[in-house]
Amino acid sequence: MTIGDRTALRPWRGAFLAATLFISTEVRAQDSGAPQVFDRAYFERYDVVTAEDMVRRVPGATAILDSLKDTQQERGFGSGGDQVLLNGKRFAGKGQVLSTLRRIQSAKVERVELIRGTTGDTGVLSEGLIVNVVLIEGASTGSGSWQAAARFNDRSKINGDGLVSYSNSWGLLDYTVGVERSVWNDRNGQPEFQQATTPETYFYPNGSVSETRVRQLDSTPDRFTLTSNLAYNFENGDRVRLNGRFAPRTTDVKEETAFTRYNTSGAATLTAIDRQRVRVHWETDFEVGGDYESTLGDATKLNVLFINTYEHEPEKSFRNLDLGTSVIELSRNINDATSVESIIRGSLTWPLASSQTLEVGAEAARNILRQKIRPFFDLNSDGRVEEIAIPTGNARVQEIRGEAFANHNWRIASNLSLNTSLVVEMSRITNNYPFSPSHTYIFPKPRADLRYDITSADQLRFKVERKVSQLEFDNFVPSFDVQDSEIDAGNPDLRPERTWEFEVGYHHDLPAKQGLIEARAFYRDIQDHIDLFLLRTDSNGLGVSATGNIGAARHYSAEAKASVRLGFIGVPDLVINGRFLRQFDRTTDPFTGLKRRMVGNHWDSELDLGLRHDVVAWGFSYGMEYEQKTGTIQGSDIRVQKFDARNAHLQVFVEKTLGYGLTLRAEGHGLMPEHSQHYRQRVLYVGSVATGVVSRRETYTEHRDRLFMVSLRGTF
Repeated sequence: MTIGDRTALRPWRGAFLAATLFISTEVRAQDSGAPQVFDRAYFERYDVVTAEDMVRRVPGATAILDSLKDTQQERGFGSGGDQVLLNGKRFAGKGQVLSTLRRIQSAKVERVELIRGTTGDTGVLSEGLIVNVVLIEGASTGSGSWQAAARFNDRSKINGDGLVSYSNSWGLLDYTVGVERSVWNDRNGQPEFQQATTPETYFYPNGSVSETRVRQLDSTPDRFTLTSNLAYNFENGDRVRLNGRFAPRTTDVKEETAFTRYNTSGAATLTAIDRQRVRVHWETDFEVGGDYESTLGDATKLNVLFINTYEHEPEKSFRNLDLGTSVIELSRNINDATSVESIIRGSLTWPLASSQTLEVGAEAARNILRQKIRPFFDLNSDGRVEEIAIPTGNARVQEIRGEAFANHNWRIASNLSLNTSLVVEMSRITNNYPFSPSHTYIFPKPRADLRYDITSADQLRFKVERKVSQLEFDNFVPSFDVQDSEIDAGNPDLRPERTWEFEVGYHHDLPAKQGLIEARAFYRDIQDHIDLFLLRTDSNGLGVSATGNIGAARHYSAEAKASVRLGFIGVPDLVINGRFLRQFDRTTDPFTGLKRRMVGNHWDSELDLGLRHDVVAWGFSYGMEYEQKTGTIQGSDIRVQKFDARNAHLQVFVEKTLGYGLTLRAEGHGLMPEHSQHYRQRVLYVGSVATGVVSRRETYTEHRDRLFMVSLRGTF
């Protein structure tokens, strides 16, 4: 595969669209706007242990779980996109959906509901689907689950971890506690590589080789997670929930790069080994959240949610050059960062009429980042590093935010509903930078969401919304670039992106709970798009870049999704999931003035295919997930342009019930012939990319390890 290759998906596109058209021809009547209910009888044929096991048996729900972004920073509690609810309520915590579902025993779940938009009793608006897990009230199970796992890769790296959780009731109090150890790098609930080999080649402008490099990376993470969930049901029907998480982590990343440099005649001038190490020792990740719900009078509901997160990450990095006869320390960096987020939200909801409800409320939040950075460089080439004084090395950034909101739901007719809302957000950002004033922003954020049921199984959705992005405080403060051993500047004058989003969507429910089909198209008009830009020019006349606001951007996308249970061909326990996304975007490069793609996760197209087959008679299950991204992601800095591409990713699993509540499972990740190869080209320019004068070209291909897991889990 080469960067920019777009042919890999063509066979898959035709098959996916043909299957979608074939399946969509079957339409049967069902209650308009009613949720699809999967009760306990539906799951009896499967050997489910946890609430997550149950949700993954619901067509269309697996993709929602896999798309959960535990690391994504939502502004406040958020309300858009596909969502997972517990008893019709949002999770009072960030990044706790998957871990909470894994700790809830299946014996405590009454049913799972699949809801389109605001239908049902949740009162939560969603741009996509809502998966609502409803628990049995006062289910005193006194039960637990456990898992022990061996994890290894194809490079002889072996480790083990596991988890145990216990749930019970004590009077009106329901509680779940759990402890887990994980030795894999996890991102969005999916494992990432642990080891990689990256051959690199640098070229002179005339095309001759200037340097060859072979980089070996080894990452060793280790995280413990302690969790607790408490729910107290008052006799008058009020309910309070408290969630807690404490997750200390250590990570040790080692890089060793053997390189040889050549002159323009092709003769070797230097052979050495560049060694880098990054250590995070005892990172503290703590979160506590909760909510209180009460019914005032006959129909008015009061809901209060709060969350407080605290994360402390002490990081040290070292870089040495081994010349064979001596070792030279090139750089060192000590970074200590602490981030805190506190949110409280209160709302009142009551019916205005038989077909209308109104929710009003307010939310307040505080975000803080404190960072101390101490970089060391060998400035005078004497083989010893000296500390570099940075005026903003001891930085503090704070945002105080408040918002008032009103949310109106109106069932205009039996097949037509309208949700309108208005949020007015006020925020103030302060910092301790010299000569940098505080900033106060006021953002009105209107929204309108119209849904029309063409038939009992078909729905059209039209939406327009004003959105404001969450600022990443890491962009406000300076950081240390381990790869290039340089200090990247921070920008305290960063403003949030504001976006007008327009969307039209279609949803079709297949008959007899056999699945669903969705399609949507949307357009985003972005103001103050965030990317790298020219911050200043230093005393030597060289430009210094930082993350900032570069102007306008446009984003167009079309997406189709389907989840189908193949009961219509006699295989009711075989589910196939598919998703295809095509997108286009444009912005103006601040360094060249030319139009280019936006930086970020904006591939030309994305294809996801999944399969799960439960062979009930044998107590056996298997499945796979395939992911393909095509096109390139372009990045631009003041003196560098880079282009990234990826290969396809495949993971499979097999699972066997052994009896006595035991389940044996095996997983494999990265099973394509050229697993998760990351391709990159970099072009370095003299002075600035605007000059067009190339100083060096770089290219590399990253070969990542394949990951495997064998686990045994059970109940008690």
